[in-house]
Amino acid sequence: MNRLWALIAQRCPVCLQGRVFTSLWGMHSHCPVCGVKYERETGYFLNSMFIGYAGGFLLLVPTAVWLYFLDVSIPVFSIVIIAETLLLYPFIFRYARLIWMYADQLMDPRQPEPSEHH
Repeated sequence: MNRLWALIAQRCPVCLQGRVFTSLWGMHSHCPVCGVKYERETGYFLNSMFIGYAGGFLLLVPTAVWLYFLDVSIPVFSIVIIAETLLLYPFIFRYARLIWMYADQLMDPRQPEPSEHH
């Protein structure tokens, strides 16, 4: 349960304490608490794109179906879907990366690395 709360709170997948993000889009390169490097290798976060696609799909399809049954016009449908996409994009971006990092930690665990970052 601690891992789930740490993921929701956007904390490090290794120590479950350090903040992962520095701003809406920016990430720390290393955990400020345990020093683990978040990006294991170049292209590490490419897998998070697939998680983001799936998350976006799961969040947008119910709205699209609801709008279809309301029989709204194409311009209204488009505006609502675009607005929802823009509003959810930061959420999807962050949690897709976090879910990937947590899944990767479960599949290939790593320990905190000694570095100058903590």
